Amino acid sequence: MAKGFFKHIPNINYDFKSDGKFYQAKDLFRKVATWSAIQEGITGYNYYRITEGERPDVVASKLYGDATLYWTFFLVNENLQDMSDWPKSSQYFNRFLSRKYSGKCLVAGSSTDIVSSTSKFELGEKVSQSTSGAYGFVTDINPTHKRITLNSVSGSFTTGTVLGDDSGKSFTVTSVQNEVDAVNHYTDSNALKTTISTGNTVITNTQYELDLNEDKFQIRYIEPQYISRVVKEFIELVRD
Repeated sequence: MAKGFFKHIPNINYDFKSDGKFYQAKDLFRKVATWSAIQEGITGYNYYRITEGERPDVVASKLYGDATLYWTFFLVNENLQDMSDWPKSSQYFNRFLSRKYSGKCLVAGSSTDIVSSTSKFELGEKVSQSTSGAYGFVTDINPTHKRITLNSVSGSFTTGTVLGDDSGKSFTVTSVQNEVDAVNHYTDSNALKTTISTGNTVITNTQYELDLNEDKFQIRYIEPQYISRVVKEFIELVRD
């Protein structure tokens, strides 16, 4: 279904790795610039709450009588960049969560156990624990939350010393967590995001993703009487 939106976006040549090799990609910056130009003349917005499992084309058919206009939802909602941002059903959400947060987090007593002025763990390196025989490979280094995340884990880590094969850095594990249950951030009494743990509420990776997903069920849409003009202007602007 993504073709209905992206077919209107022109290609650009982009050097992703700064190595002199250019690849064709969709110029997604056109979406932002185009919508800024269009919205100045449009005041006919409304809001729709998506029901669980309701696809974009189904919503477009319901609102406009034309399933192919689903791509306009991605035009007018800043938190919807592509199909992966569409609100997920409970079943799909759980699969998404287990894929995105599949690792094990090893928590240290101090942030300097993870990164210091003289040493740090390296992404991709093997981290082992001799007492348990467990090992895994570093996929995330997070001194803020005093942890490293490992994937492709073999065995079961326990509280004890772990050692990085490449960096030579080690620390004593204070706790082992499933990545899905690890701290994403904290919120204060005003529900504002913070990195300070004392006196604040823990927001785990699971809760963070649940909140993001829930926010996406309420979408903005262009009212039917304006949709034809907006589509016409959008196509003209992105092709300029």
